[in-house]
Amino acid sequence: MPDEFGFLAGAKGISEGYKSGKEAGKIIGASIEDAQKEAISVAQKQAQDRIRARREAELKKERALIKALEEWKRKKQISDEEARLKIDFVKKYGAKEWSKVLELKAVVEKEHQESKKYYGHKLEDVRRVQFWCWFVAFIITSLLFYFDLV
Repeated sequence: MPDEFGFLAGAKGISEGYKSGKEAGKIIGASIEDAQKEAISVAQKQAQDRIRARREAELKKERALIKALEEWKRKKQISDEEARLKIDFVKKYGAKEWSKVLELKAVVEKEHQESKKYYGHKLEDVRRVQFWCWFVAFIITSLLFYFDLV
């Protein structure tokens, strides 16, 4: 007896739909697993980056502390040396002469600051001139290159 109502065709259609749905489910499942693996990988990398950044920050902090201690030692050594020099100088030459030395120190420091300011300003001028020289050289090179090709 032939299939008058199309039950066999319908059953086949349902069976094929089930098979294709199952295959699509497998593909989607694999895609989800891949996405989850990638998300886990990204999360692990971010965690490692945070740990590394925290360690680097701690290291910088320790380095800053070490530098500060070294600077303190240097300044302490200088101040101790100045105190010792003052005592020796005052014993040998007197307090009036020490005040003259302090005046000379102030003059020397002022000259140093002025020199630093003056030569710093000159350095800026040199950099500006150097920039314009490079710019003009670039323009000339470009023009030579352009006319050589034409």
